[in-house]
Amino acid sequence: MRIAIPLLLSLALPLAASATDAPQSTQHVYTYAVELGADGRLQDLAPYGATSGAAGDALSAEIRDWVFAPDADAGDDRGTRTYLRVVVDEPAQGGYRVVSATTGPALAAMTAPEYPMRDQLAGKEGMVVLRLQVSADGAVRDVDVHAATGNVTRAMAGAAAAASRQWRFAPEQVAGQPVPSMLLWPVCYLGPASAPSTCNWTGPDDQRFSSKTVLPLDPNVSVSYAAR
Repeated sequence: MRIAIPLLLSLALPLAASATDAPQSTQHVYTYAVELGADGRLQDLAPYGATSGAAGDALSAEIRDWVFAPDADAGDDRGTRTYLRVVVDEPAQGGYRVVSATTGPALAAMTAPEYPMRDQLAGKEGMVVLRLQVSADGAVRDVDVHAATGNVTRAMAGAAAAASRQWRFAPEQVAGQPVPSMLLWPVCYLGPASAPSTCNWTGPDDQRFSSKTVLPLDPNVSVSYAAR
């Protein structure tokens, strides 16, 4: 058995890779460091971390036309630094479609959650959505299980929460100072015959999200973009 865990993504933990049909599209995550002026105008955009997708150049050009709105009560003339996390579908024939775009701190270092062997052998799978309180120094100050789907066990949820306590983040900065954040972060445990889409999850206001979508609960910056 092998566990494939992509760095800087929400975690999809497959029990084993499927040897059946190749996927028609693959989801990738692109993370950018974003510098905004006090008026929300984009001052600088730079890739943060690594990605395996092919849409990076085209996506970077598109993002420069997006609208960013810093929290009016949080900043001053020194502006805001945030991290933009964009989840895209990339079809096998080329091109891309934006699935979600959120701002917040960026994952800088992680410990992979354990997939308890008893649960692997029993075919237990599903989604654990963690609520993370990230302090201004980038450490995870507190964590709890916001939701669980499928037949996730207490041991699986506990393993995800325990691992997340070791994660480190690059925090957002408002008016030149790092600030704390709160996030909903999905961890997906997959069985050998499961499609990643089975780990889509329901967030606030019954919105459906990809297994790679991380949702800030107190965003310092909102972002608007045109769906493709």
